[in-house]
Amino acid sequence: MISLITVNYNNVKVTYELIESLQSFDKSAFELIVVDNASKEDASVIIKKYPWVKFVRSEKNLGFAGGNNLGVTHAHGNYLFFINNDTEFKENILFKLKGILEQDRSIGVVCPVLKYYDAPSKIQFAGFTKINRFTGRNELITTLSPEKIVTTSYAHGAAMMMPRYVFNQVGPMPENYFVYYEELDWSAQISTKGYQLVVDSSCELFHKESQTIGKLNEMKSYFMARNRLLFMRRNSTRTSLFLFWIYFLLVATPKKLVSYFLAKQWKNAMAHVAGVHWNIIHSRNSQNLGYKFNTLTSL
Repeated sequence: MISLITVNYNNVKVTYELIESLQSFDKSAFELIVVDNASKEDASVIIKKYPWVKFVRSEKNLGFAGGNNLGVTHAHGNYLFFINNDTEFKENILFKLKGILEQDRSIGVVCPVLKYYDAPSKIQFAGFTKINRFTGRNELITTLSPEKIVTTSYAHGAAMMMPRYVFNQVGPMPENYFVYYEELDWSAQISTKGYQLVVDSSCELFHKESQTIGKLNEMKSYFMARNRLLFMRRNSTRTSLFLFWIYFLLVATPKKLVSYFLAKQWKNAMAHVAGVHWNIIHSRNSQNLGYKFNTLTSL
């Protein structure tokens, strides 16, 4: 069986649309687990409307990784498919992806190609390049390879399937990111265990990007800065981390702050600085988010 796991936070309408895209599939071969991350809206209406869905309510917002990890504890499948609630299926790709993992046990994760829901001919993700050790940046690959199965440096958190034995061996998704970069860190851990990360270019999923976070806000600015640094601290040698800190503090941060100031986005600038400050004063394994927002309703 394949266990599909998705996280909902104050976005029942979008979650409905994901469920509707699965309605015609053979439900005897998969289960859908919806984890509600302490939504303020009543998300229990999901199970009332779709009784075949397994609904799990968390009374605390566990973040992206925490919500997915909670979903795994309720999953019965030998294959775990983590998908964003703002994705939709146009065709049943579940067994194609599962087949890739069954055929080659050296593959730890397989992802479909992601296309923009509002521009379905445009590719959002067909793989990731390696993160640069000096800048802490990498690129989305947005062109299809002629090969059916393509190696990627990192999986995309919006849609990634893995065998349960890989999950058990590597351990759960790291929860100290809360949102952003956790799937990149997890991908690095999976690769360290000797598994390949691949994209099946024959499979497509459609993504309504930024439905839960938004294009740009205070919270996103904080976590993008905070977690970029956290990822590099967890996945760099001392020398490359030292060089990265020089680049980040002397080049990347001033450039980012100037862009915020020119746009008069004062809160975003403060959030960026707070994200840097968190990494300076907190240990690598700290669970403290380190910054208080006026609202978390955008997550």
